[in-house]
Amino acid sequence: MVRGPLSLQGEYHHVIVYESDDLNFWGYYLYGSYFLTGENRRYNKSNGTFTRIEPKHNFRPFKGGWGAWELGLRYSYLDLNSGGIKGGKETNFTVGLNWYLHPKMRFMFNYIRANVEDRDDPSINDGTADIFASRFQVVF
Repeated sequence: MVRGPLSLQGEYHHVIVYESDDLNFWGYYLYGSYFLTGENRRYNKSNGTFTRIEPKHNFRPFKGGWGAWELGLRYSYLDLNSGGIKGGKETNFTVGLNWYLHPKMRFMFNYIRANVEDRDDPSINDGTADIFASRFQVVF
């Protein structure tokens, strides 16, 4: 769903592996973002994709342009336990900030809080991780 600068999305996935024991793995995520500078995601109906973000004002600091700023939140869950397999259960909470300098360049900054439990080999019963990630993307 896109309503102006706000967008919401989610997915559910379920995989069934047919072997001697039927195995079921599943998970989902919920994601929301908001453009602090007023942009929005545009959808191309002819090919079913979102187009790239076009800042209202490209990054030109001496001319008052600071690009587009997007704040994102994501929650995800994955259950890899089924039958005799104990791959664990993981939850992630992500806070992200995207800076679109112009339509072909952006910086992405994320903080992720991950929790893993109920996993064998290696055994993890209550593992947590704090992850800081950044990326820089140029589209040709």
